[in-house]
Amino acid sequence: MGKRIYPLNPIKYWYAYDIDEICSLYKKYNLHPQTVRAWINKGLQTIDHSKPSLIYGQHLKDFLGKSNLSNKCHTLFEEMFCLKCQEARKAYRRQIQLEHKNGFIKAKSYCQNCKSVMNKSYKLLDCPNLKSTFEVVDVLELYDCKNSTGKTHILDQDKEASSESLQGELFPL
Repeated sequence: MGKRIYPLNPIKYWYAYDIDEICSLYKKYNLHPQTVRAWINKGLQTIDHSKPSLIYGQHLKDFLGKSNLSNKCHTLFEEMFCLKCQEARKAYRRQIQLEHKNGFIKAKSYCQNCKSVMNKSYKLLDCPNLKSTFEVVDVLELYDCKNSTGKTHILDQDKEASSESLQGELFPL
């Protein structure tokens, strides 16, 4: 199984957890008790070496925080993470597609090695750097202005114009 990133929010740092309670914290990740025991063997501190193993929340947060950092793949600005290769790769032919989503720019490209789809999020302020670093092939819903063009007079003209012409206009007699 691949490396996981466990969120640290559910852990209370002043609380003492046993192995089953840690597994119930991460129930949606299907955390197995043997995994927690492996963490203890790798260096997760317990209160004492007696049974049941009790772990302070502070120690669990520190251990998982370090583990999360080591499991992340850090990419350069011009690189994206390829899920198939499991490595940071450059975009195929340095071409990307951009899409504006919730105050961020979603860049989409293909891997140089396996040609699978790669995605990466950038800040809106990075747009000029993206355009200078990559060749922007397609822009999806990316607006350079603050106001959308949805409220223009063009839509009103389309509604007024009839969609079908008269038969007499097509075939003059």
